[in-house]
Amino acid sequence: MRTIFNFIFTVLCFLLFSTNAFAQDVYFLDRQGAEVEYVIKDGKGNVSSYARMVVTDVKKKDAKNFSVTYTTEAFDKNKKSLIPPVPITIEIVDGVVIYNPKALMGEVGESVEISGTFPSFPPTLEVGKDIGAYSYTTKVMGVATTVSGNNKVTAREEVKTDAGSFDCFKVESEISTKIILKSVKTKTINWYAKNTGIVKTETYDNKGKLQTVQEIISLKK
Repeated sequence: MRTIFNFIFTVLCFLLFSTNAFAQDVYFLDRQGAEVEYVIKDGKGNVSSYARMVVTDVKKKDAKNFSVTYTTEAFDKNKKSLIPPVPITIEIVDGVVIYNPKALMGEVGESVEISGTFPSFPPTLEVGKDIGAYSYTTKVMGVATTVSGNNKVTAREEVKTDAGSFDCFKVESEISTKIILKSVKTKTINWYAKNTGIVKTETYDNKGKLQTVQEIISLKK
C-alpha cells in the first residue's frame, strides 16, 4: 500500500507543474514519447519500488490551452508491475493547471464528492516565491478527508542522480491530512528541473524523520 501511495504522490507532484507547456519555462516532460523512471527508497536507503511515466499524447490548441496525456505505472523492488498502466490526461486552460483529485481516481472518482480550493501553480519558479495554499475535502461513502497545504520555492540547487546532473528549484510543501478525528502532518521536498519535472523527492513525518527518497534513474526526452 505504501508503494502505491508513493507512486500516486509521484504522479500528483509531476502533474502539478504541468503549466504553460509551450512556454520557455517548463517543469515537466512535454514531448510525446518522453519517458522518466524513478527509484523509491525508504528512510534507510533500501529500495522499495520503482515508478515510470511516459508522455503518450500532447494536443495543443494554442500557447496557453492544451492537454497532455501520461501513461503511469508502478513496480515493486524487483521491477514487477504492481498496477496496470494508467492513462491520465490533464487539461491546461489559460496557462494554468488546477489539480483536481478526480484526475487520479479514474472511474472511482465518479462516486467521490469533492469541494474546496485545489492546488494551482505558476508556469515559472523563482527562489522565495510562495506558490499557493489550498484546502479541499473528499467524501467517500460518507467519510470525509480534508487535505490542506502550502508550497514555497526555497532554493536553487544542483542535484546529481544516476540520470545525470540537474539544475533544480527546491520546493518545500507542508501538508496536513485530516480524516474523521485524526490529523497527520507531513513535509515534502521536491527538486524540479526545466523540461524534466521532479528530479528528487524527500518525504518526512510530523517528527521530521525521513520516510522516503525518490529520484530519477533514467530519462528520455
